[in-house]
Amino acid sequence: MAIECTVPKELLEIFRKQAEQKITVEGWAKQGRNAEVKIDNFVHCWVTEEAFKQILISKGIWFRYRGMYFGDSQGAGADFTVKIDGKEVTVGLRSIAPDSLEKWKSVAYPDDRFRLEQDKIADHHIVCNHKDGFSRFFGIISKEELLKELEISRRLYSRKNQEYFRVIPLEKFRFDELEKLLEKMERV
Repeated sequence: MAIECTVPKELLEIFRKQAEQKITVEGWAKQGRNAEVKIDNFVHCWVTEEAFKQILISKGIWFRYRGMYFGDSQGAGADFTVKIDGKEVTVGLRSIAPDSLEKWKSVAYPDDRFRLEQDKIADHHIVCNHKDGFSRFFGIISKEELLKELEISRRLYSRKNQEYFRVIPLEKFRFDELEKLLEKMERV
C-alpha cells in the first residue's frame, strides 16, 4: 500500500539544474565525492518533497515547508512542519532507491546524523520512492522508534554515496500509522 503523487516532468528538469548548481556551489566534486550520485540524490529528495507538499495541499493540511535548501546541514531545518492538536510537529522524508525498496527492503539513514545530531532528527520520518516524477509514500516511523532501530542497526559504508549509513528494515515504517498521522494533521 502507498500514497501516490506525480509531479510534472518540467519540474524534474528544474530540480536537476538546481541540484547541479548546488553541487557546484557546495564543492562536492572538489571534495572527491561522486557529484552525479549526489545530484541524483538531491533530485529524488526534491521530487518526493514536492509530491508530499501536493498531497498536503490536496488534503487542506496546514504546513510549513523548508523548500530546496542550499547550504550546510546545520541550517537546513525540517523538511515539513505540520500541526497536530495545536502543536507543531516535524516530518522528514527518506527517499530510497529502487534496490533498497525492492531488493534489500531497507531504509538507509545517515550515521553521522544519528551519532552527532539527534536534536536535528524530525519527529516523524516517512519512507518514499521516486521514479520519473512518480512518487510513492509507504509508511512512517516516529523519532522515538527510529532512534531505537538505529541503536541496534548495522553501520554500513556506501561506496556509491561515499558515507556511512545505518540500515533499518522497511517494515518498521508503517503505512497504517502514516494514514493515522495524516488524519490527525490540522487543516487550514
